[in-house]
Amino acid sequence: MSNNKIIILYLMMLVLHVAHVFEETWGRFWLIDRVYGLGWFLFANCVVFCIPVLLFYFVLQHKKWAYRWSIIYSGIMIINGAGHNIATIVTGRYFGGFAGGITGIGFLLIGPPLIHYLRKDLKLR
Repeated sequence: MSNNKIIILYLMMLVLHVAHVFEETWGRFWLIDRVYGLGWFLFANCVVFCIPVLLFYFVLQHKKWAYRWSIIYSGIMIINGAGHNIATIVTGRYFGGFAGGITGIGFLLIGPPLIHYLRKDLKLR
């Protein structure tokens, strides 16, 4: 039963991850203009996105190491979401600042139950 919840939550996290990159692009997250440029920003995010997709595949194969790394991935996304929202509140800058808070709320909502079910299922393996 928890495996179905993992699949649903993980897929939701992956969809949110893609939506998060779109939100950062739409809101001109500060790294885009100051560090990377849009092309490099999108390329880097494409490469980074491949990691949780591969982890998801190996979670479906019930690999213990993939569960552990997926817990870390979920934790990173929770921190990412919290960071976008805290930075936006502190600076008052969403556009050209810390865009990403809308999907960041999704990370805060989906991440903890995903971690819970990953840990629960890992104990069964």
